[in-house]
Amino acid sequence: MVTIMRKIASLLILILTVFLTSCNPTSNRTKLVESNIDYFQYFDTLIYLRVWDTKKYNSDSELWKGAEDIIKHIQLTFQKTKDGDFEPELYKLNQSAGSGQPFKVSYDLFEVLKLGLEFAELTDGKFDPTIGPLVDLWDINNKAGKDAAPPSQEEIEAILPLIDYRLVELDEENKTVLLPLKGMAIDLGAIAKGYAADVLADYFKANGIEHAIINLGGNIFAIGKRYEKRFDGREEWAIGIRDPRFSAEDSIANVYIVDKTIVTSGTYERFFRDINDTSKTYHHILNPDTGYPYDNNISSVTIICDSSALADALSTSLFALGIENGIKFLEGQFPDVAAVFIDNDMNFYKTSNIDELYDFEPFI
Repeated sequence: MVTIMRKIASLLILILTVFLTSCNPTSNRTKLVESNIDYFQYFDTLIYLRVWDTKKYNSDSELWKGAEDIIKHIQLTFQKTKDGDFEPELYKLNQSAGSGQPFKVSYDLFEVLKLGLEFAELTDGKFDPTIGPLVDLWDINNKAGKDAAPPSQEEIEAILPLIDYRLVELDEENKTVLLPLKGMAIDLGAIAKGYAADVLADYFKANGIEHAIINLGGNIFAIGKRYEKRFDGREEWAIGIRDPRFSAEDSIANVYIVDKTIVTSGTYERFFRDINDTSKTYHHILNPDTGYPYDNNISSVTIICDSSALADALSTSLFALGIENGIKFLEGQFPDVAAVFIDNDMNFYKTSNIDELYDFEPFI
């Protein structure tokens, strides 16, 4: 939707101005001679940043310092839990739930939450930023890769009344949020990484970087064209879609892109086995209606578009909607966005525009 895209763009412009550093754009790019890389550990994931430029940026450079400042700020705004003695802004908002008092938040938290609520409206609550209590109950981040017990039906039913995006009260003029029920909690994990990727992409471009890869735990933003042509003459970046059956290094398809973002949500990302029945697994994409992970024969959903925040929200939304309804929703609401679904039998389902917009290369 044009309105949502404009809101994302205006928000990114405002936040970016806070972080632009003294690192000046490099001029007279006649030959790309340096490939520079740095890693950060935020959002419970490894962040991989790589730029190609005529200038060398070491780990102490202003470019990397500015990038890490952006990442730190976003984490300490949207993190749901305390960080030692420090209380992130979203944590404090959630602590205010049930107090009866509106809680004043920063512009960026207000606008990203508003974006999440708009997606909740669009998907009739399939995407719901008030899902925080259910995320905490399942605690899949800490159980991932282990055998553990799922929550009981009674525990889930006690939580479900707290999950309803329609209960959240926003005051646009004063930038306040009211969570009326004690125990309510906002979780913006389905948007925050994508939002961070967008801000980083704009930051690099504003500092004169023309070729870069930003990878926030699978949220990938490819800036510009490749720094040099591939062996086959292509100028596009080849971005792999992970094979849901194997490790992160194994791709099941490539998509060739220029200055686009690719975001994938999959059941393989975080899951645990039922300690009482190890044939059962539970993944992290939770249904706010039932309180259980979605069970809809989908292994992954990949979104390709201009905004990583939008792609983040859409990948979760389409997973929730299912293959047929998800494709119908995307083609009706966001005709410039492309998607690829992979079901549990490794069959591909694509939006009708993907072959027109991109070179999609499956390996099976």
